[in-house]
Amino acid sequence: MSVSVPTNRPEARSAPNRFVGGERPPRMDISIEVVGARVPEHIETYRESAPFYPVEKEAIESLPAAFRAGEYGPRDVEWVVRWYFRRAVTDIDHEERRAVESAVGDTDPRELRGAMWDGVDALDEEGETPPHHRAIDALTRIPGVDVAVASALLWFLAPDECFVVGEREWAVVASLTDDTHLQADLDDQYPDPMTVDAYDRYLDAVCGVADRLEVDHWHLYMVIRRVHATAIEDGEVRGEP
Repeated sequence: MSVSVPTNRPEARSAPNRFVGGERPPRMDISIEVVGARVPEHIETYRESAPFYPVEKEAIESLPAAFRAGEYGPRDVEWVVRWYFRRAVTDIDHEERRAVESAVGDTDPRELRGAMWDGVDALDEEGETPPHHRAIDALTRIPGVDVAVASALLWFLAPDECFVVGEREWAVVASLTDDTHLQADLDDQYPDPMTVDAYDRYLDAVCGVADRLEVDHWHLYMVIRRVHATAIEDGEVRGEP
């Protein structure tokens, strides 16, 4: 199974996954009620305008089964890593991107495959620690992969249980859960570096938002990306203190 990462299509103006130059995503004036009323609109707009939508759709439908069946090659793992950084399109930290992509690309295929198999086994087996903790331990053995990048691999291993984390996703989820109904322990500031504890809190919040909006994680991803872009476009952003 192999998918390609588009590189030339423009994307609606929005913030990157990891901000360059130490900048941080601003807090957003958004509510779960307003977002809930626009879920179909956000999904349709993402499908029509997001440059990565066609390959994301193909990957989310095929990679989880391929990874679990062992019917994939190193390039499929590399694709997820490239996607994690390049979906930002603009304002990418190219030095970090190149370093991580190079480290993963230079990994011995047997080592890469072993880490992925251990990640699959961790998600499927019961243990004293949460399955995704053990999966993150396995995936971060891949050179260049930290917890944030591992979250992308996790999502394509178990899209209904896990979720990718970046600064855009964190900012939207933190804003949507900062109310009396869906209060979550997420700071406005994105954890850098991402930690397992922070990812736990984020994943709990993501599940709460998905339940509230009545969407699966794939459709929630589309909503989150559009909510962030719309908040920027409409000026519904409060400056940082």
